[in-house]
Amino acid sequence: MKDQNIGLMGEFRVASELIRRGYNASITFGNAKATDIIVLNKSTYLRIEVKTCKNGEDFVTNYFPKYTDSDKLHPDIWVLFLPAKDIETGKDRFFILKHVEIEELQLIVNKGRKTEKGQGVDNIPVRLIEERKNEIENRWNLLSEII
Repeated sequence: MKDQNIGLMGEFRVASELIRRGYNASITFGNAKATDIIVLNKSTYLRIEVKTCKNGEDFVTNYFPKYTDSDKLHPDIWVLFLPAKDIETGKDRFFILKHVEIEELQLIVNKGRKTEKGQGVDNIPVRLIEERKNEIENRWNLLSEII
């Protein structure tokens, strides 16, 4: 399966989970966007970025090259989606973080360095996310706190 198909699968999976939880969620299509899902309520909206773990080891964020330009909108919420290893018996996992929390984690991984465009790819290891799972796994209430 192509990487972009895995990413799209993750977006659909997260959108379906949001809808199941009562949110009005819509996927935005395209490969060059900084928002994968929009969640709407009567007066406002949230921009959600979904990163699907493709290799079981890390979430490729491309954080500093893609999301830190001051003239660009950034996601409000990030959902790091870890698909079940075995679709029949496994359980999908969702880690929900604020934009600033992704930046903090990426700086830890990068040892304080901000990756420049063309100078590498930012990623966050699953093991680092696992260390914080009690704080961020299934933190769906974060959406209702913000929206």
